[in-house]
Amino acid sequence: MRKFSIAIAVVAALSALPAMAQSQSNNDWDKIVLEQAKGSVMTSTGGDYRSATIGDQLTVGQYMMLSGAQPSAKLVYYKLDDKGRVIHKSVRDYDQANTYVVDASCKIAAAWTASSGVSGANVGIIAGAVLVGAALLGSEKNTPISSGRR
Repeated sequence: MRKFSIAIAVVAALSALPAMAQSQSNNDWDKIVLEQAKGSVMTSTGGDYRSATIGDQLTVGQYMMLSGAQPSAKLVYYKLDDKGRVIHKSVRDYDQANTYVVDASCKIAAAWTASSGVSGANVGIIAGAVLVGAALLGSEKNTPISSGRR
């Protein structure tokens, strides 16, 4: 039974690798959009700053300055497929008066974000979790967590 449990754990770990690799580094966002703004939000590509409005598309390396009383901005990063449909989406909130550099390090929150349908990685993660749980529940030994005094 022990060899079976180890084999199940290995299969579960391997099935999670595609999803983890997918969410590790998404430096190739297709669009970065200012979707919410409060206070003064201004952007610059290295020259003078100009007022930014909701819906403005930003680029990696661009500067964004927030000022005023309780400023905030929400940038939404989009990864699109060949047909222009959103396959991944990540949100980054800014809520302090400061100057920020827009970068590409926004991380996807979960393995199955705004995708339509179920991918193979998601099925693998779910199946692996079920198998590990079944192996743990079906273990023959009922050993206590602690062998100390009670």
